[in-house]
Amino acid sequence: MPTTARHLRRYLQPTGLECHDYAQWVLPICGDLQLEVGGSGGRVDRLQGAFVAPREAHDMEGQGDNYCLIIDCPAGVLDDDTLEHLCRQRWLALPKGIRYQLQSIQADGMENDLLPQLLRYFGRDGSGARLQSLCMSIAKSPGDDWSVARMALEVGVGGSRLHALFAREFALSPQAWVSAARLRWAKQQLLGSHAGISDIAQRAGYSEQSALTRALRRESGLTPGQWREAGSSLGQDTSQGTA
Repeated sequence: MPTTARHLRRYLQPTGLECHDYAQWVLPICGDLQLEVGGSGGRVDRLQGAFVAPREAHDMEGQGDNYCLIIDCPAGVLDDDTLEHLCRQRWLALPKGIRYQLQSIQADGMENDLLPQLLRYFGRDGSGARLQSLCMSIAKSPGDDWSVARMALEVGVGGSRLHALFAREFALSPQAWVSAARLRWAKQQLLGSHAGISDIAQRAGYSEQSALTRALRRESGLTPGQWREAGSSLGQDTSQGTA
């Protein structure tokens, strides 16, 4: 029976385009990563991981200090149905139990194998199926009007039950999850596009640019302009370092 390989990694410069025969879980411990996979981009952070399918071209770049657990799954570790399901899902809304396990890995090393827990939650019939679809819809269109009523309707529960599910799975309210998704999307756009800051704020669902500024400053200590400048400087430094 094939076995997985686990690695703790920091990404201080772009990896360049990679493609391999095994599947890979990318699970953040701290910091942010920009991940380009399958022709689309997204961010990996404390609330969101990613699954990279076998032979899927991808590259990663960190901004500032970052630390990730990477789990490599060769052929035979995942059955075909599970692999197909995970390939469609790609971005992983990380529940609090897995986030706490990742924090313990940072402190205590890799004694515990996270794969069984990941499969129990993210597998085709996993316990997280009810919320994963909603979280991915929010991640794709964070600027939409994600009221509690709309989110509850998508999950098929009432508003109070939705709050209970989010508290149990993520230790966050539904509104806090939406706020995190909006900020993640805005950070990605600040680094990956030349759109104006006010336009990014509006498309992300903020009422005005100052609301984005406050949210980003609370998380990183930087304004949107400073975040964009820091990302540009990092790209210049890493390109000079690899020349």
